[in-house]
Amino acid sequence: MTLAQSHLLPLSGNNMNRLKQLFFGLILFCVSLGFAQTKDAVPEFFSYRVKTGDSRWNMAQDFGISLDSLWKLNPHLSEYSMELPVGIVITLPKKEINSSLSDLNEVESSASFRRIDPFEQAVSQDSVYVNTDPYPAVKPYDQIPFIDSLLRPYEMQLMFALPFRIDKMDFQDSLVGQKTIEARRDMKLSLGFYTGALMAIDSLQSLGIYVTPRPIDTQLDATVLFNKLHTDSLGPPDAIIGPLLPSNQSVLLNYARQYNIPAVLPVVSSGPFDYEKAFYPVPKEGVLRDKLLTFAQKTYGGEKVFLIADAENTTAASAIKNIFPRAFEVELINNISVEIDTFATELDSVIPNWVFVESQNLKLVSSVSSILNANITEKVKIKMFTTNTNKAFENDVIDNQHLSALHFTFPTFYKNTRETAFTRAYERKFGSFPDPLTVRGFDLTMDLVLKMSHPNGILAAQAQMGPTWYVDHIFQYSPLFSLDTNRSSGFYNQASFIMTYEEMDVKLVE
Repeated sequence: MTLAQSHLLPLSGNNMNRLKQLFFGLILFCVSLGFAQTKDAVPEFFSYRVKTGDSRWNMAQDFGISLDSLWKLNPHLSEYSMELPVGIVITLPKKEINSSLSDLNEVESSASFRRIDPFEQAVSQDSVYVNTDPYPAVKPYDQIPFIDSLLRPYEMQLMFALPFRIDKMDFQDSLVGQKTIEARRDMKLSLGFYTGALMAIDSLQSLGIYVTPRPIDTQLDATVLFNKLHTDSLGPPDAIIGPLLPSNQSVLLNYARQYNIPAVLPVVSSGPFDYEKAFYPVPKEGVLRDKLLTFAQKTYGGEKVFLIADAENTTAASAIKNIFPRAFEVELINNISVEIDTFATELDSVIPNWVFVESQNLKLVSSVSSILNANITEKVKIKMFTTNTNKAFENDVIDNQHLSALHFTFPTFYKNTRETAFTRAYERKFGSFPDPLTVRGFDLTMDLVLKMSHPNGILAAQAQMGPTWYVDHIFQYSPLFSLDTNRSSGFYNQASFIMTYEEMDVKLVE
């Protein structure tokens, strides 16, 4: 990654000092990019008449100022409400990049001014606009019902326990360091997640929320993580995010429980023990299964239903048969394929065919998707579903053309990362396109920090909130209670999307 490469210069001192220099440099570099917009702003102003859809948070983001600064520029606005009445005239700062606005003394009510994305501005002769995005990023003010009552200014320390693997780096040779990053998946994922989080921290400043990030290298070793957590001279943070491997969960959760701080586990759906302030953003299999089956039942129109499930997915098979008791169960060959000729004769040429494929076996998923695709004709219509889109379906072996032809439909709690204003902003800052885990770093950080800045704390915020949707992920946490202790075992994400392949694209259905 370009960002990491820029810091792979020969450093002096021991490894701990190098670690601190690397990540403090990373933090300062990213945060300074956010501050640079404000410093470079031209101290001139223009008047603007508020349109439907505008908001204070949007205005502050678009013009690189804080909410307090926006109010000071417009003292006729209420200091205690986020309301922005349509038709009122407000003062906004001109920015150097908006050269086409320099001649505007006032934006008349008839002028075109559409909502500006917080990450990018596009300017024409007489308007500010953005292109329509098929997956628009939902801003925090649309999702947080208590945005007008957040504690501001609010300051907190947020620890990121990730496998940066600094122990594997050669800091004396930048070329070797670059090749190490490219070769190590754990290092790339950690840096990607962390830079996404820094983008969120940068954005939160406009709300008057200031987060000090504290990276800690787990080195994929529970003992190393334990020692680092309990010998950190800075003391416990206000919250912690990590790790990226289940093997370190117990150490992290014990630490969080000891200091009674929230812990977000980015890539797992459950923990090794109960902790009421643990947050699991990855929904359990049952949540995703129920989402897909509810959608299927709602949209069912008399199609012929087939069920292809291996021996490891009897729970999913039973749930599908409960919804569609007349589903035709396809017999498997060696648990990895189906009898092509027998299966083909069962496909209906009058009504559409729905085929549920439940397996984590790449060979079976690949074989079935190829067979189904081969049997699509002008008369034979086939649509493929799964209640669990796992690595087998995401493998490069699976032909996306086949999935598109089959209108493959599945549940997920995150959308496919594609070009959006966020990705363009990320590319400008870091020189590379963000992967899904990078976007997760942004979304999880934004969600956690906003809820922690609630006047009554994160648990109170969580209790009153519905689903929250940021760039790609959707969250709706609910507590689950242990039957043994009758205490909450943590907060578990109950929200998900329904996605479908269509015309070589993956589209949001519900």
